[in-house]
Amino acid sequence: MKNIIVTLVLVFVLGSAKSLPAPMSPQEQEGAKKELRGTVNTIVQGLEKMDAELLFQSYSKSPDFILFTTDGSLADFQAAKNHHVGWFKSLSSLNVTTVAEEFRLLSGTIAVCAWRATFDMTTKTGGKPTMNLAITLIFNKIEDHWKVVYQQTSALPPAQEKQGK
Repeated sequence: MKNIIVTLVLVFVLGSAKSLPAPMSPQEQEGAKKELRGTVNTIVQGLEKMDAELLFQSYSKSPDFILFTTDGSLADFQAAKNHHVGWFKSLSSLNVTTVAEEFRLLSGTIAVCAWRATFDMTTKTGGKPTMNLAITLIFNKIEDHWKVVYQQTSALPPAQEKQGK
């Protein structure tokens, strides 16, 4: 009898340790997406204000953080922040226009955002470059806040103009 009780306890403990989190209700999903949109809005504000402190409030300071820049370089949290500080110093203005964004909740604490945006810049030398970027953000909900733990940034090729005959 003792062996049966021990076996049942082990099955219960091990079985519950492997259980998946309960699926989110549609209301919970919408609430999470609203929070994620707010986090992306904070990122946009940090970019447009060219304020690395504001921008990186939305990023995880974890040693596991990874950011790929448009030139393909890999950066941890501090390197990514330093990269943005240097970039902001070269600009006199930055306007970010969201073209599209999609959120996918993988669980109650992990989400993916596919974000496409146009970055209209004015450099301190007077240049006015525009970049169309596709950005993948992976979020982890840490201490009740969505934080970016991974970012992949890709520059999209210039739009092909239609040639008339």
